[in-house]
Amino acid sequence: VFYVASNPTDLNGDGTPDQGLVCAVEDQSSGAEWGCIGTPISGADSNGIGSGAANTSDILASCSQSGIAAEVCDDYTGGGYSDWFLPSKDELNEMYQNKATIDATAGANGGSGFASAYYWSSTEYDLGNAWEQGFLYGGQLNFSKDSPDRVRAVRAF
Repeated sequence: VFYVASNPTDLNGDGTPDQGLVCAVEDQSSGAEWGCIGTPISGADSNGIGSGAANTSDILASCSQSGIAAEVCDDYTGGGYSDWFLPSKDELNEMYQNKATIDATAGANGGSGFASAYYWSSTEYDLGNAWEQGFLYGGQLNFSKDSPDRVRAVRAF
């Protein structure tokens, strides 16, 4: 668990109030592209907490490229759940802010901590770039959608 809502709110767009967000205990990829470089993805530019699921849906609806970060998260079934998504820019930053706790919990549950690397968010910057979060020093930057970077899925609970 890396985020707890102050009041139950719909964090994944299914119309049901959620308590918070949890991330997978391990990375789903160490080298997935964001995908569809040169193609604008309508709607996938939201930053806020609670926008990752919608961004992921928008990416999948507009980008047919195989093996992309959003698809890797959408296909993930860790913990017996199938409602995982690629986190938004702010959701990913919240994960970085809680990195020590997530790393300890993941390690205690058979997973692994975050790599000192960049992780994709579901937030598009422009038709050639999307936002990433660094897990070494915490910086966020927009980077080429065809760069192979890390992916860690999240879900609402």
